[in-house]
Amino acid sequence: MLAGCSKLFFYPMTPWVQNPENQGLKYEDIVLIHPRGLRIHGWWLPAARDVPVKGTVYYLHGNAQNISTHLANVQWLPGRGYNVFLLDYRGYGLSEGKPRLPDTYADVQLGLDWLRTARRTEGPLVVFGQSLGGAMAATVLGEEQNAGAADCVVLEAAFASYRDITNDIMKTSWLLWPLRWMVVPGMPQREQDPEQRIAGISPAPLMIMHSDEDEVVPYAHGERLYAAAQAPKVFQPLHGSHGQSTRDPAVQQRIIDFLNENSCAAKAPAVRDPEPATPSSPVLPPLDPASPNKGAERGYTF
Repeated sequence: MLAGCSKLFFYPMTPWVQNPENQGLKYEDIVLIHPRGLRIHGWWLPAARDVPVKGTVYYLHGNAQNISTHLANVQWLPGRGYNVFLLDYRGYGLSEGKPRLPDTYADVQLGLDWLRTARRTEGPLVVFGQSLGGAMAATVLGEEQNAGAADCVVLEAAFASYRDITNDIMKTSWLLWPLRWMVVPGMPQREQDPEQRIAGISPAPLMIMHSDEDEVVPYAHGERLYAAAQAPKVFQPLHGSHGQSTRDPAVQQRIIDFLNENSCAAKAPAVRDPEPATPSSPVLPPLDPASPNKGAERGYTF
């Protein structure tokens, strides 16, 4: 029963619906290998060549599908001067293994360690996590060993507690409601909660964004995270559906302003050769209805 309820957190999908070239972006496949041999896949998007390089963004996506469907949330960043590394957790896309907590923390840590040592990481390192990715980012970055690992952190639609979000989601289903007493205690312990770890992100500047119309992660979770975080911190209220805000140019500019205001935008004098322009709006092809993973995108996405 407890193993089955792990699916409340993970809805992986194997096939891609697109790659960055579909959006006019250059990219490179990156494969990171755990000490025990597990291969974790990601995409490296270099900053556009016609703009100065300002920094590198480590992007951690939500719990459904894979990096190909979350690309639209960060495809605008290369055009603003940021390299982007998108990571697929184990079991997602081309990454091996099966996703479960707390094992996926090791995937987040693996990507962070690689970025801290990779020569291609230019300028300040920004960690940007959405939903489950934001929650795991807070948990991992809050560990003592990661003090100072990120120069700036942006979290959108993240939840404060693994047990509380499980309880919140199960209460929305008449089928799951009576099972809460069995399932909730099987979720990660309170000491792993983002709410308990987020203070450890300081002194890196932190921006927490949450929509008051979020239909999946209640707005109160964002408020709780902000209350638990240490300065310097900013809370940015949003409107609209869960995890969709960064497709709005106004929200994109708000993130850029936050990075500029907190020294997470290096001034690079060199301008590289031009490359194809990034489309102004994402175009995602529909999922193949004949795909064996056609049900993987269903469920509660966070």
